[in-house]
Amino acid sequence: MTVSFLTLPLLLLLGQSSEPTPTEAPFQARLSFYASDEDIDTDGSGTAFHAALEGHTPELPSGLRAEATLSFFLSTPNTQGITLQDFGSNLRLRYRPSGWEAGEGLVLAVHPLTTSRLYMGFTYPVSWERTAFPRKTGNESALELRLSRQRWDAFVALKSARVTDDLLFEAPRRYALLAGGFLDVTPELRLAAKGTVLNRGQIPSAANVGIELHVPVRGASLGALWHRGEPVGNNVDLTLYTGDPTFFERFFQPETYAGGFGASVSLEGSLVSQGLLEPEVYLQRTLQTGGAGALEARVKQGFWRAHALAYVRTLSFIQIDVPGFPPYQDFLSDAETRAEVSGTLSSDYHLQDWGLTPGLLVRVTRPASLRNAPVGAPGSNYTAVFQGPNMLTLLPEGEDPGLVVTVKATARWDLGAIVGVLAEVSYTHDPNRTTFEDDVTGLPRPVLQPANAVGVNVLLQARF
Repeated sequence: MTVSFLTLPLLLLLGQSSEPTPTEAPFQARLSFYASDEDIDTDGSGTAFHAALEGHTPELPSGLRAEATLSFFLSTPNTQGITLQDFGSNLRLRYRPSGWEAGEGLVLAVHPLTTSRLYMGFTYPVSWERTAFPRKTGNESALELRLSRQRWDAFVALKSARVTDDLLFEAPRRYALLAGGFLDVTPELRLAAKGTVLNRGQIPSAANVGIELHVPVRGASLGALWHRGEPVGNNVDLTLYTGDPTFFERFFQPETYAGGFGASVSLEGSLVSQGLLEPEVYLQRTLQTGGAGALEARVKQGFWRAHALAYVRTLSFIQIDVPGFPPYQDFLSDAETRAEVSGTLSSDYHLQDWGLTPGLLVRVTRPASLRNAPVGAPGSNYTAVFQGPNMLTLLPEGEDPGLVVTVKATARWDLGAIVGVLAEVSYTHDPNRTTFEDDVTGLPRPVLQPANAVGVNVLLQARF
């Protein structure tokens, strides 16, 4: 298990808990402030404060070592107080038998509040099952066991939560099983696989008429990674990774520029099926399948880097964790679905004397859509455009979805080992932006809005 491999995205997300940054200090703290405004001409800007504390004990002669990560968001949604939101806090107990190399051993991890660090898929845009149970009544916790050796790694994890059951009028405990691992076929080639089995619980509409119908889920993810030369870190693309719980941990990891060449290519795919209601047959369950894939390439030469990412997600995959659209229901037979396809190219250059890395990014996306969506006024025939799970806009009747083009100027500024800044200014052309206005009959109808928007995102982090 080489150090350079640990910097690559497939490994950062595989185990699934991120490896702690090697440090001699028993405690390390990170305070991050994130401000986002996707369109400076409209309302909708937001800020978030993230705090993280990592601690570990010295390794005992027996090979045991305890570690902990506290990670949460701090916000003030109203004037009544402060809200804390967990962002993947966990506790770990490591055991390294005598004679085993550094990085090898057995790890037992507990995720007491959220399970977003345990998921299917590898790259964030096409990862899923970060939350297994959408109708949970409390915390979703998990227990993870992982064995790491020099050329392979295997893990098994069990998620658990109490899930509302409208048929039993109670919240029984349900479980989700995840398992997987990787194998270094050669020093440059790594293969990985994951699988999951779970039951999301009772379908609410079926429970209302006294019928027991559950939502079984089965899925698998496969990945491959090739790497040569120096490790190539992440590009500055804040909006692409902000849902990843390791986001604040890895974006300010030091990037090495030894003057040599480095390149990596990763390829992955996921296939998942779940049982949902058949919309045209009363209270009958059908199997809905979804899939996603991603191809990522990175190149470094001296102080110059380039990144390329292409991915595809079917609409059923985008809605997999909701689940369904409408909730717990498959698409109508006459509803035309279209997958999301996105491609991103970016490049940056590191100015060593200043600690500054400016860059440029271009993204083109054909968004996922659903024609004849079962929403809106009766008799309407709208097309819904999806930006994410249950994040959609309705186009006026007769309008087709258009390509979304984004151009960003990015910058990373490392002010020593203590403070870092990430910033981006973006221009987006999105012809699918709409709002609702009343027509001549008084009924609300979607109306197209100006397609162009300028946005600004900034992340500040201090480390102690």
